[in-house]
Amino acid sequence: MGRVVNNVCSMFVMAPAVAIISSQNVLAAVGAALVMFVGIVITLLGQLGQRADDAVMQDGLPLATDDLGGDLAPTCSDPEPVEAAELTSDERLDAFVATFGLTERERDILEALVVSDQSVQDIATTLFLSRSTLYRHISSINKKTGTASRVALINFYWSWTPQD
Repeated sequence: MGRVVNNVCSMFVMAPAVAIISSQNVLAAVGAALVMFVGIVITLLGQLGQRADDAVMQDGLPLATDDLGGDLAPTCSDPEPVEAAELTSDERLDAFVATFGLTERERDILEALVVSDQSVQDIATTLFLSRSTLYRHISSINKKTGTASRVALINFYWSWTPQD
């Protein structure tokens, strides 16, 4: 259905554009281009505003949403909060790994995800994995932590606090 709508919209734009260009009227061509430009800008601004409204708030922190507007927040409940400043990053990671029963390789992958701003392909290369193997490990970590995606996993990791 999307292709049909796209083709129909293309015909509505193309037919007047071809007619204006073939008429050799420069003023009409510039006017049509300006109208199309304004329409595109309005559409893009509408999309940006809609995405900002879709941001999910949890504990005052915006969490990511998927492309369909669904919440990527984890489904499991957080334990009682503890002072997060008491733990170093390695201690926090070790506590998270121990709580959710992650393997050593999953620990390495989780660490790369939460401390690196590299792309998935770069992380896979750094860890000497194929991209599909990395995705399988991430899927396994998602199952163990009750998260729905890589973004939700990272959000959950940073919002998670260990119990004493």
